[in-house]
Amino acid sequence: MEMKAISIFFLVLMYPIVSALLLRATRSTRDEFAELLRRMLQDPSIDEEHKIRISAMADDVFDWRFMAFATFAFPWIAFTGDFKTDLDETDIKFLERDDAKRLIALHMRCVTAASPLFTLTFAIVSFVSIAFLIFRFGATSIWETWADTVKYVSPKSA
Repeated sequence: MEMKAISIFFLVLMYPIVSALLLRATRSTRDEFAELLRRMLQDPSIDEEHKIRISAMADDVFDWRFMAFATFAFPWIAFTGDFKTDLDETDIKFLERDDAKRLIALHMRCVTAASPLFTLTFAIVSFVSIAFLIFRFGATSIWETWADTVKYVSPKSA
């Protein structure tokens, strides 16, 4: 009982400290994300539907709920293969762009820093999902699955 109380106290005390340190450590990542996001929103070659999704990604950067929902959405999409049916040809073409790949990578870093507890949970769950994806579809499907997770989880893109 005493060890359990100490563990809970430690978690309650340390969680805000760890969160603050992670947010401070990822400030340059969030800055780069914001700059890339601004450039992509001004890019005339990106259609409005994708700009709405890009804009929705900005709302996730400090939101702990994104990783909470992603913890469930990512493996669901991985195991059901929903990303293959929900992404059309324009989505695939957009995801092949270098700036889109970079934006997704930066987004992943930002949202994981916003919620360390759900990031840890997500890491465990996604490890199994990614192994399944690589076995079933190949490495490119990881990008597609994350993009589809953003599509489902971000409120503006739904």
